[in-house]
Amino acid sequence: MEDHTAQVPLNFSQASVLTDGFITENSIVLVEGEAIDGILYVHNMGSPIVENRSDAIKAIGLQNTDIFNSIGSLSEYEKLRDQEIEHGQDGMFVVLSDVYLDNPLVIEKIERMLEGYSDFTPLPIFVFMGNFTSRPLCASEGTKAMMGYFDDLTNIICKYPNVANEGRFIFIPGPNDPGVTGVLPRGPIPNYFTSSLRSKVKHAIFASNPCRMRFFTKEIVFFRDDMVGKMRRHCLLEPREDDDHETSGQRQLSRHAIKTVLDQGHLSPLPLSASPIYWQHDHALRLYPFPDALIVGDRVDQYYENYEECDAINPGPFSNGFNFVVYRPVGEI
Repeated sequence: MEDHTAQVPLNFSQASVLTDGFITENSIVLVEGEAIDGILYVHNMGSPIVENRSDAIKAIGLQNTDIFNSIGSLSEYEKLRDQEIEHGQDGMFVVLSDVYLDNPLVIEKIERMLEGYSDFTPLPIFVFMGNFTSRPLCASEGTKAMMGYFDDLTNIICKYPNVANEGRFIFIPGPNDPGVTGVLPRGPIPNYFTSSLRSKVKHAIFASNPCRMRFFTKEIVFFRDDMVGKMRRHCLLEPREDDDHETSGQRQLSRHAIKTVLDQGHLSPLPLSASPIYWQHDHALRLYPFPDALIVGDRVDQYYENYEECDAINPGPFSNGFNFVVYRPVGEI
Protein backbone atom coordinates (compact mmCIF):
# COMPACT_ATOMS: atom_id res chain seq x y z
CA MET A 1 0.00 0.00 0.00
CA GLU A 2 1.35 3.41 -0.92
CA ASP A 3 -0.34 6.61 0.23
CA HIS A 4 1.61 9.87 0.32
CA THR A 5 -1.04 11.63 2.39
CA ALA A 6 -1.41 9.27 5.35
CA GLN A 7 -0.08 6.23 7.13
CA VAL A 8 -2.32 3.23 7.75
CA PRO A 9 -1.04 0.59 10.19
CA LEU A 10 -1.61 -2.98 9.02
CA ASN A 11 -2.49 -5.87 11.32
CA PHE A 12 -1.59 -9.27 9.87
CA SER A 13 -2.46 -11.35 12.96
CA GLN A 14 -5.47 -12.97 11.24
CA ALA A 15 -4.29 -12.76 7.64
CA SER A 16 -4.60 -15.72 5.29
CA VAL A 17 -2.40 -15.99 2.19
CA LEU A 18 -4.55 -17.22 -0.69
CA THR A 19 -1.88 -17.58 -3.39
CA ASP A 20 1.51 -19.25 -3.67
CA GLY A 21 4.65 -17.15 -3.37
CA PHE A 22 6.46 -15.11 -0.75
CA ILE A 23 4.98 -11.92 0.69
CA THR A 24 7.96 -9.59 1.11
CA GLU A 25 8.48 -5.95 1.95
CA ASN A 26 8.43 -3.99 -1.35
CA SER A 27 6.16 -6.52 -3.06
CA ILE A 28 2.73 -5.67 -4.46
CA VAL A 29 -0.23 -7.56 -3.02
CA LEU A 30 -4.01 -7.56 -3.20
CA VAL A 31 -5.51 -7.16 0.26
CA GLU A 32 -9.01 -7.74 1.61
CA GLY A 33 -9.64 -6.48 5.11
CA GLU A 34 -11.48 -4.20 7.49
CA ALA A 35 -10.48 -0.77 8.78
CA ILE A 36 -11.22 -0.30 12.49
CA ASP A 37 -10.08 2.79 14.41
CA GLY A 38 -7.52 3.66 11.74
CA ILE A 39 -6.00 0.17 11.59
CA LEU A 40 -6.46 -2.10 8.57
CA TYR A 41 -7.01 -5.66 9.79
CA VAL A 42 -6.03 -7.91 6.91
CA HIS A 43 -8.26 -10.93 6.35
CA ASN A 44 -7.00 -12.24 3.01
CA MET A 45 -4.11 -11.33 0.77
CA GLY A 46 -2.43 -12.64 -2.34
CA SER A 47 -0.28 -11.91 -5.35
CA PRO A 48 -1.42 -9.74 -8.27
CA ILE A 49 -3.26 -11.32 -11.17
CA VAL A 50 -0.75 -12.19 -13.88
CA GLU A 51 -0.77 -12.21 -17.67
CA ASN A 52 1.18 -14.66 -19.75
CA ARG A 53 3.50 -13.30 -22.43
CA SER A 54 1.12 -13.59 -25.36
CA ASP A 55 -1.74 -11.83 -23.50
CA ALA A 56 0.58 -9.03 -22.39
CA ILE A 57 1.84 -8.44 -25.93
CA LYS A 58 -1.74 -8.30 -27.20
CA ALA A 59 -2.64 -5.81 -24.47
CA ILE A 60 0.17 -3.27 -24.85
CA GLY A 61 1.53 -3.95 -28.31
CA LEU A 62 4.63 -5.58 -29.71
CA GLN A 63 6.79 -2.45 -29.87
CA ASN A 64 6.07 -1.55 -26.25
CA THR A 65 7.17 -4.98 -25.08
CA ASP A 66 10.40 -5.34 -27.07
CA ILE A 67 13.21 -4.17 -24.80
CA PHE A 68 15.70 -4.72 -27.65
CA ASN A 69 13.83 -2.41 -30.08
CA SER A 70 14.66 -4.98 -32.74
CA ILE A 71 11.22 -5.90 -34.09
CA GLY A 72 9.41 -3.01 -35.68
CA SER A 73 6.13 -4.62 -36.68
CA LEU A 74 4.05 -7.78 -36.56
CA SER A 75 5.11 -8.61 -40.13
CA GLU A 76 8.77 -8.54 -39.09
CA TYR A 77 7.89 -10.70 -36.10
CA GLU A 78 6.22 -13.27 -38.36
CA LYS A 79 9.23 -13.35 -40.69
CA LEU A 80 11.51 -13.90 -37.69
CA ARG A 81 9.19 -16.63 -36.48
CA ASP A 82 9.44 -18.40 -39.85
CA GLN A 83 13.25 -18.21 -39.65
CA GLU A 84 13.07 -19.58 -36.11
CA ILE A 85 11.11 -22.63 -37.26
CA GLU A 86 13.46 -23.20 -40.18
CA HIS A 87 16.85 -22.53 -38.59
CA GLY A 88 16.40 -22.54 -34.80
CA GLN A 89 15.43 -26.13 -34.07
CA ASP A 90 19.02 -27.18 -33.30
CA GLY A 91 19.90 -24.13 -31.22
CA MET A 92 20.67 -24.75 -27.57
CA PHE A 93 22.19 -23.16 -24.49
CA VAL A 94 24.44 -25.06 -22.10
CA VAL A 95 24.13 -23.29 -18.75
CA LEU A 96 26.40 -23.64 -15.70
CA SER A 97 26.24 -21.74 -12.42
CA ASP A 98 28.76 -21.37 -9.58
CA VAL A 99 31.70 -22.37 -11.77
CA TYR A 100 34.55 -22.37 -9.24
CA LEU A 101 37.62 -21.93 -11.43
CA ASP A 102 39.87 -22.25 -8.36
CA ASN A 103 38.82 -25.89 -8.06
CA PRO A 104 40.96 -28.19 -10.28
CA LEU A 105 38.16 -30.76 -10.44
CA VAL A 106 35.78 -28.12 -11.86
CA ILE A 107 38.31 -27.33 -14.60
CA GLU A 108 38.60 -31.05 -15.36
CA LYS A 109 34.82 -31.43 -15.67
CA ILE A 110 34.57 -28.36 -17.92
CA GLU A 111 37.19 -29.90 -20.20
CA ARG A 112 35.23 -33.13 -20.38
CA MET A 113 32.04 -31.20 -21.16
CA LEU A 114 33.70 -29.19 -23.94
CA GLU A 115 35.16 -32.35 -25.41
CA GLY A 116 31.68 -33.84 -25.57
CA TYR A 117 30.24 -30.83 -27.40
CA SER A 118 33.25 -30.07 -29.62
CA ASP A 119 31.86 -32.02 -32.62
CA PHE A 120 28.34 -30.61 -32.42
CA THR A 121 27.00 -28.68 -35.42
CA PRO A 122 25.97 -26.05 -34.64
CA LEU A 123 27.84 -25.61 -31.39
CA PRO A 124 25.74 -24.70 -28.35
CA ILE A 125 25.96 -21.32 -26.66
CA PHE A 126 27.83 -21.81 -23.37
CA VAL A 127 26.59 -19.66 -20.48
CA PHE A 128 28.82 -19.56 -17.41
CA MET A 129 27.37 -17.85 -14.33
CA GLY A 130 29.39 -16.96 -11.24
CA ASN A 131 30.59 -17.06 -8.65
CA PHE A 132 33.84 -17.97 -10.38
CA THR A 133 35.73 -18.64 -7.15
CA SER A 134 34.72 -20.62 -4.08
CA ARG A 135 35.33 -17.63 -1.81
CA PRO A 136 35.66 -13.86 -2.29
CA LEU A 137 39.23 -12.87 -3.18
CA CYS A 138 41.02 -10.15 -1.24
CA ALA A 139 42.20 -7.09 -3.13
CA SER A 140 45.92 -7.61 -2.55
CA GLU A 141 46.24 -11.14 -3.93
CA GLY A 142 42.89 -11.63 -5.62
CA THR A 143 43.61 -9.75 -8.85
CA LYS A 144 46.52 -11.94 -9.91
CA ALA A 145 44.74 -15.10 -8.76
CA MET A 146 41.55 -14.32 -10.71
CA MET A 147 43.54 -13.60 -13.87
CA GLY A 148 45.26 -16.95 -13.44
CA TYR A 149 41.95 -18.79 -13.07
CA PHE A 150 40.59 -17.31 -16.29
CA ASP A 151 43.90 -18.17 -18.00
CA ASP A 152 43.37 -21.79 -16.92
CA LEU A 153 39.89 -21.76 -18.42
CA THR A 154 41.24 -20.20 -21.62
CA ASN A 155 43.80 -22.99 -21.99
CA ILE A 156 41.06 -25.62 -21.62
CA ILE A 157 38.85 -23.97 -24.25
CA CYS A 158 41.78 -23.59 -26.67
CA LYS A 159 42.40 -27.34 -26.58
CA TYR A 160 39.42 -27.51 -28.93
CA PRO A 161 40.11 -25.06 -31.78
CA ASN A 162 36.61 -25.41 -33.20
CA VAL A 163 35.09 -24.44 -29.84
CA ALA A 164 37.52 -21.56 -29.34
CA ASN A 165 36.94 -20.12 -32.82
CA GLU A 166 33.25 -20.83 -33.38
CA GLY A 167 31.74 -21.39 -29.93
CA ARG A 168 29.95 -18.58 -28.13
CA PHE A 169 30.61 -18.07 -24.44
CA ILE A 170 28.59 -15.78 -22.15
CA PHE A 171 30.01 -14.96 -18.71
CA ILE A 172 27.60 -13.55 -16.11
CA PRO A 173 29.06 -12.34 -12.79
CA GLY A 174 27.99 -13.67 -9.41
CA PRO A 175 27.64 -11.76 -6.12
CA ASN A 176 31.29 -12.33 -5.09
CA ASP A 177 33.00 -11.75 -8.44
CA PRO A 178 35.22 -8.69 -9.18
CA GLY A 179 33.54 -5.44 -10.08
CA VAL A 180 30.91 -3.22 -8.51
CA THR A 181 29.07 -5.63 -6.23
CA GLY A 182 26.04 -5.40 -3.98
CA VAL A 183 23.81 -3.41 -6.37
CA LEU A 184 21.47 -4.65 -9.12
CA PRO A 185 21.82 -4.66 -12.02
CA ARG A 186 25.57 -5.10 -11.86
CA GLY A 187 28.08 -4.67 -14.65
CA PRO A 188 30.27 -7.33 -16.23
CA ILE A 189 33.54 -8.60 -14.80
CA PRO A 190 36.15 -5.92 -15.64
CA ASN A 191 38.20 -6.51 -18.78
CA TYR A 192 41.40 -6.36 -16.75
CA PHE A 193 40.74 -9.87 -15.40
CA THR A 194 39.68 -11.43 -18.68
CA SER A 195 41.95 -9.98 -21.38
CA SER A 196 43.62 -13.32 -22.17
CA LEU A 197 40.33 -15.16 -22.63
CA ARG A 198 38.84 -12.39 -24.79
CA SER A 199 41.90 -12.35 -27.04
CA LYS A 200 41.98 -16.12 -27.62
CA VAL A 201 38.28 -17.06 -27.57
CA LYS A 202 36.74 -15.25 -30.50
CA HIS A 203 33.13 -15.05 -29.33
CA ALA A 204 33.47 -14.51 -25.57
CA ILE A 205 31.05 -11.98 -24.11
CA PHE A 206 31.21 -10.72 -20.54
CA ALA A 207 27.67 -9.66 -19.76
CA SER A 208 25.82 -7.86 -17.00
CA ASN A 209 23.70 -9.49 -14.30
CA PRO A 210 20.89 -9.89 -15.18
CA CYS A 211 21.52 -10.58 -18.85
CA ARG A 212 18.88 -10.65 -21.59
CA MET A 213 19.20 -12.44 -24.90
CA ARG A 214 17.03 -12.82 -27.95
CA PHE A 215 17.03 -16.08 -29.87
CA PHE A 216 14.95 -15.33 -32.97
CA THR A 217 11.58 -14.42 -31.37
CA LYS A 218 12.42 -15.90 -27.96
CA GLU A 219 13.44 -13.66 -25.05
CA ILE A 220 15.61 -15.29 -22.38
CA VAL A 221 16.61 -13.73 -19.07
CA PHE A 222 19.67 -15.02 -17.17
CA PHE A 223 20.00 -14.00 -13.54
CA ARG A 224 22.60 -15.04 -10.96
CA ASP A 225 21.27 -14.51 -7.44
CA ASP A 226 20.67 -16.41 -4.22
CA MET A 227 16.97 -15.81 -4.75
CA VAL A 228 15.35 -18.47 -2.56
CA GLY A 229 17.57 -17.65 0.44
CA LYS A 230 16.90 -13.92 0.21
CA MET A 231 13.15 -14.37 -0.01
CA ARG A 232 13.06 -16.75 2.91
CA ARG A 233 14.94 -14.25 5.05
CA HIS A 234 12.73 -11.30 4.13
CA CYS A 235 9.24 -12.77 3.82
CA LEU A 236 6.64 -11.14 6.08
CA LEU A 237 4.31 -14.15 6.15
CA GLU A 238 4.97 -17.84 5.68
CA PRO A 239 4.11 -18.99 2.14
CA ARG A 240 1.13 -21.20 1.59
CA GLU A 241 1.84 -24.92 1.80
CA ASP A 242 1.83 -26.85 -1.46
CA ASP A 243 -0.98 -29.38 -1.83
CA ASP A 244 1.39 -31.70 -3.70
CA HIS A 245 2.72 -33.89 -0.88
CA GLU A 246 5.23 -35.56 -3.20
CA THR A 247 7.11 -32.28 -3.64
CA SER A 248 10.04 -31.75 -1.27
CA GLY A 249 10.30 -28.72 0.97
CA GLN A 250 13.17 -27.25 -1.06
CA ARG A 251 11.27 -27.71 -4.32
CA GLN A 252 8.24 -25.96 -2.82
CA LEU A 253 10.39 -23.00 -1.77
CA SER A 254 11.85 -22.79 -5.26
CA ARG A 255 8.35 -22.73 -6.74
CA HIS A 256 7.34 -19.95 -4.35
CA ALA A 257 10.40 -17.88 -5.31
CA ILE A 258 9.81 -18.24 -9.05
CA LYS A 259 6.12 -17.41 -8.71
CA THR A 260 6.99 -14.35 -6.60
CA VAL A 261 9.31 -12.68 -9.11
CA LEU A 262 7.02 -13.47 -12.05
CA ASP A 263 3.88 -12.31 -10.24
CA GLN A 264 5.67 -9.13 -9.20
CA GLY A 265 7.07 -8.58 -12.70
CA HIS A 266 10.47 -7.82 -11.15
CA LEU A 267 13.60 -9.81 -10.32
CA SER A 268 14.09 -8.22 -6.91
CA PRO A 269 10.84 -7.46 -5.04
CA LEU A 270 12.78 -7.06 -1.80
CA PRO A 271 13.58 -4.25 0.66
CA LEU A 272 16.37 -2.02 -0.59
CA SER A 273 18.41 -2.78 2.52
CA ALA A 274 18.60 -6.40 1.33
CA SER A 275 18.90 -5.79 -2.41
CA PRO A 276 19.94 -2.24 -3.44
CA ILE A 277 18.93 -1.18 -6.95
CA TYR A 278 20.61 1.20 -9.35
CA TRP A 279 17.41 3.04 -10.25
CA GLN A 280 18.61 4.43 -13.56
CA HIS A 281 18.75 0.85 -14.84
CA ASP A 282 15.87 -0.65 -12.87
CA HIS A 283 14.13 -1.47 -16.17
CA ALA A 284 16.72 -4.23 -16.68
CA LEU A 285 15.12 -6.08 -13.75
CA ARG A 286 11.54 -5.99 -15.04
CA LEU A 287 9.75 -9.17 -16.03
CA TYR A 288 6.72 -7.74 -17.80
CA PRO A 289 5.86 -9.16 -20.21
CA PHE A 290 7.14 -12.53 -19.05
CA PRO A 291 10.23 -13.72 -20.93
CA ASP A 292 9.99 -17.02 -22.74
CA ALA A 293 12.53 -18.38 -20.26
CA LEU A 294 13.90 -17.23 -16.91
CA ILE A 295 17.13 -19.03 -16.03
CA VAL A 296 18.23 -18.31 -12.46
CA GLY A 297 21.60 -19.41 -11.12
CA ASP A 298 20.56 -20.10 -7.52
CA ARG A 299 22.40 -22.05 -4.85
CA VAL A 300 19.54 -24.52 -4.36
CA ASP A 301 19.00 -27.82 -6.14
CA GLN A 302 18.32 -27.93 -9.85
CA TYR A 303 14.69 -27.41 -10.88
CA TYR A 304 12.42 -26.77 -13.85
CA GLU A 305 8.97 -25.19 -13.72
CA ASN A 306 6.65 -23.84 -16.38
CA TYR A 307 4.58 -20.97 -15.06
CA GLU A 308 2.10 -19.26 -17.37
CA GLU A 309 4.07 -20.34 -20.47
CA CYS A 310 7.41 -19.15 -19.02
CA ASP A 311 10.14 -21.77 -18.55
CA ALA A 312 11.77 -21.22 -15.15
CA ILE A 313 15.05 -23.10 -14.75
CA ASN A 314 17.83 -23.37 -12.20
CA PRO A 315 20.87 -25.39 -13.35
CA GLY A 316 22.04 -25.87 -9.76
CA PRO A 317 25.63 -25.25 -8.60
CA PHE A 318 28.11 -26.82 -11.01
CA SER A 319 30.67 -26.93 -8.21
CA ASN A 320 28.38 -29.25 -6.21
CA GLY A 321 27.68 -32.37 -8.24
CA PHE A 322 28.70 -30.83 -11.59
CA ASN A 323 25.11 -30.17 -12.62
CA PHE A 324 24.22 -28.12 -15.67
CA VAL A 325 21.23 -27.77 -17.97
CA VAL A 326 20.73 -27.78 -21.72
CA TYR A 327 17.96 -25.44 -22.85
CA ARG A 328 16.48 -25.56 -26.33
CA PRO A 329 14.43 -22.39 -26.94
CA VAL A 330 12.68 -23.92 -29.97
CA GLY A 331 12.34 -27.42 -28.60
CA GLU A 332 12.28 -29.34 -25.36
CA ILE A 333 14.65 -29.03 -22.38
